[in-house]
Formats: sequence, C-alpha cells, structure tokens
Amino acid sequence: MGSGGRGSDGNPPTAVSRRSLLVGGGVLLGGAVALGASAHLYRERWDVAVIGAGVTGLSAARNLADHGLSVIVLEARDRIGGQLYTDHDFSSVPVELGAGLIHGREAHTWELVAEAGAETVPVRAGNGTVETLTTPDPPRDDEDAAAYLRRMGVPEDRWPPVSIDNESLERWSAVWMREYGLFDWWAVPRENFRVVGGYDSLLPPLSYDLDIRLEHTVDRVRWSGRGVRLDVSAPGGGTRVRADRCVVTLPIGVLKAGDVDFEPPLPAGHRDAVDALDRTDALKLVYEFDRAVFPANEDALGWDEDSGFVFWCVSREAPEVVVAWAAGEKARELQGMPTAERFATGLAALSEALGAGVPEPVARTTHDWAADEFSRGAYLFVPPGAHDAPDALAAPLEGVVYFAGEPTTGENTVDGAYANGYDTTDVLLTNL
Repeated sequence: MGSGGRGSDGNPPTAVSRRSLLVGGGVLLGGAVALGASAHLYRERWDVAVIGAGVTGLSAARNLADHGLSVIVLEARDRIGGQLYTDHDFSSVPVELGAGLIHGREAHTWELVAEAGAETVPVRAGNGTVETLTTPDPPRDDEDAAAYLRRMGVPEDRWPPVSIDNESLERWSAVWMREYGLFDWWAVPRENFRVVGGYDSLLPPLSYDLDIRLEHTVDRVRWSGRGVRLDVSAPGGGTRVRADRCVVTLPIGVLKAGDVDFEPPLPAGHRDAVDALDRTDALKLVYEFDRAVFPANEDALGWDEDSGFVFWCVSREAPEVVVAWAAGEKARELQGMPTAERFATGLAALSEALGAGVPEPVARTTHDWAADEFSRGAYLFVPPGAHDAPDALAAPLEGVVYFAGEPTTGENTVDGAYANGYDTTDVLLTNL
C-alpha cells in the first residue's frame, strides 16, 4: 500500500489490506459512492443485502463486493457513516458529533487513513495513569465489575474510570471485563489520533462504487433457508428487496426497540441475547469561541478527574472549538435538561476545569444519540450475566441472516466496527 497521508509525527506503516489489492487504485484516484435506485441496473434478487451503512455495514459490503457478489446497502439515514458523523457546516473545522479518535498505532483503520490520503494529528490525554489490577480469582457469571473488584480487595481509588467513556462498573459484567482485559485497559499508555479533515474522510475507500440506498428504512426482514425479503420504506414509497443472504448491522438500541420486525421471529437464543445486552448514553456539547480558551499544552481536560465531563480542544486556530463530553449517568442528566440548560451546564463545567471564566461561545451544536431514532443510544455495554450474548447473536441463521457490529462483539470503536464487517462476511463467504 502507498504511504498515504502521515500525521505530524508520522502514521505507522500498515500491511497491505485485502481491499486495496482489489480496488485501491480506483479509490486513490477518486470515485463516488453510488447512491439511489438509478445508480445500478435494477435486480430482481441480490446475492447479499446489508442493513446499515455505518462502518460495519460498509466494510461488510466492501468485502462482499470485492469478492464479486452483488450487494445492496440499505441505510435509513440520509448519509453514510452511522455513528461516525462529521459535521462540516458548524464551523470552519470539521466537528465529530460521534466517533472522534483512532485509538493506538495498531488499529486496522490506518489502512483507510493511507488509502484516503488523510492527515492525522496526535491527541494528548491523561492515559495510562491507573495501576494494573491483580485479580487472581475468576468472577462469578452474574457478578458486576464493582462487586468483583470489592471481593478482590481492590480499593475504589484504583478502579478504572470506565464511567468516563461508558457506564459505571456496577452495570458491567465482571466476566466480560476480565476476559477482554478491560480492567487494565486504562493502565496501558496509548496514543490517540484525530483525522484533521474529518473522520468521514476515511469512508470513501469503503463506499467506493457500492450501491447504497439512503433514506431506505428496513421495516421487516422475512427470512428462511431460501433467502430474505426485506420490506423497505423509501422516499418514493414502499418497496421490497430480495436477496440470498442478509447482513444486519443495526445498533443494539434499535434491535432492543424492535423497530425492525423479523418474520419468523428470531430464535430464543438471539432474542435473549438482544434482551441481555444494553446501550449507554453519551452526549457531546460543541462550543466555538472567537479566542483561545484552552491551555496551549493540553488537548484534553478532566480525563483523570471525577467531574462528569471530559473536554477536548479540536481546533487551536480561530475559531477555537471545544467539545464537552459526558457519558452514562451524566449524559442522562443532561438529556433531561432543556437544550439551553445543557449548554450552560457544560460551559460552567469547562470554566471550573480551566480555573477561569470563559467567554460566551459564538456558536454551539450537539447531537443526542439517545433521541436519534436510528441509533437509540450511543453504544453498547455488556451487563452482568450477558457475557455470552454477543457470541449467541453472532450465530448465523440457517446460513442466511448474519448479525454484525457492536451487538456481536461488545467492541465500540471504529476499528472494531471496521474489522468486524470483514470478519463476519469472511464467515459468510466460506458458507457459500
């Protein structure tokens, strides 16, 4: 693979990806996502229908199309990316209303950075400040992480600050956290990176020449061993899509709400998995200032504190753009406020974190993922007793319906979504 764009300190080299071997040259030379019914010839039946054009859905469709299958992607939103949502209109700099960072130098998404020719910059944050925990005895199957750490005699001041990104430890499965190394995730120094031109600049290598139908909401999945028929609502009216197989990349909040009917109903194991898993709430409050407010030597504040907020500076040039981030209980507290009160609360917390008053912002924006009907929450967490649920949901239905994404992995990063789209469809391809 070509060198692509490099960050200010140099992005890590990456191995050649499967995708770049097949279509890489075309991606680098340009090319648009094919949108709408007129983009491709009408088909009576597709090899695979993919529900959702988030990163998992796009990488799944990319893998299938690159292997010569006919693929249609049905996306309820008027854009691709799902919870990777870059706002290019709010300010003179791109603002991430959803996913914001590349975590670490080993992330698979560096392939996309290289193919897109994107520029990245490191983001300084207070990582690696928690000691590695000693937990010699295994947790009980239904034990929450807080109860487990107490049983192991770990003082609360050494607990990992999971609630900064997600829910409190009382809501997490101890088995899941121990098996996947999440207790010590905060103890490992890691480098985070921001994509300068917007995280969505990594999507064209995935969406290149795919048939993606925006504003096509799947209402019902009728499935059997012979294939699927999808009932779809679209701007031009209702339509049906037939395919031999289907990849479902819906968020856990949408699955739990039952917004998409399955006929016949999902088997008990799949239904139980959906019921067992849960989603957290997260909220970003974005402020634009006409002068600098953030310390020159900091990119983030509040990371190592129990303030309920983490603050990011995403632009140091005029205008300066600062993001206030809250998750879990703090996010739900904010969601219960009128919008103006939310922004005032975040601004007061920023002033406290800075130890000084801040000027009135010249602009502000936000996106409430809990109120977003196509998300119904920010991202997934694994509650006590639910540690087997992702694997249960990942089991294909008669080799025809494949679930993918967070609900099948418990992983809530862009890197995890990208890898899982490929992993799930690799299984599908082996079953052809």
